[in-house]
Amino acid sequence: MEIVKVAVEELHPYPNNPRKGNISLIAESLSNYGQYKPITVNKRNNQILAGNHTFQAAKHLGWSDIAITYVDVDDATAAKIVAIDNKTSDTGGYDTSKLLELLDELPDLIATGYTDDDIDSLKALMDEEATPDLGSNMHAAPKVGETGLSNVNIGTSLAEYAERYAQKTTRMLMMDYENTLYIWLVDKLSEYRAANNIVSNADAIVSLVENVSGEKAPRE
Repeated sequence: MEIVKVAVEELHPYPNNPRKGNISLIAESLSNYGQYKPITVNKRNNQILAGNHTFQAAKHLGWSDIAITYVDVDDATAAKIVAIDNKTSDTGGYDTSKLLELLDELPDLIATGYTDDDIDSLKALMDEEATPDLGSNMHAAPKVGETGLSNVNIGTSLAEYAERYAQKTTRMLMMDYENTLYIWLVDKLSEYRAANNIVSNADAIVSLVENVSGEKAPRE
């Protein structure tokens, strides 16, 4: 596979690309680390089949040229390449413990795309995954009105969580979402953060609530 550099102005975004990328985050990566993988271009019409948002970020940064690899395919094959490239990104996952280990080894999170809130969320996810099945070790369900919960059994792990965070000066708000809704929510929060230069999801949620309520959140 030959990698060549071509003028940015010679390339064309794929017109029906369904992916919505975080151009601001990609531009941050390009600014800090350069282009470490080429984009894929159809030689027949110079349309970008993989790397459309890297191309847009490069244009945003004022780059004159960009590294690419060519493929020579018909329209149907081009559409399939776009589809599979997006799908493979969707179906990937993370080993949470290895991701945390990688991030913990860094001196800081600058230009990683991650924030301290993300680290807290990952650690909470690991705690959740490590929590044993408490089906055989549950307390009696609380009465409605005592906790605000109805027909919910409280296990000892909740008390352990409470003790763990008792001495913290900040609190974590835990919310459960169906997977598709969660992915949509995180995507929209990321877009809102990029559009408003907000660092964390926590700050983004506060900003949204302030906008809806018309009130400013208390800050120390």
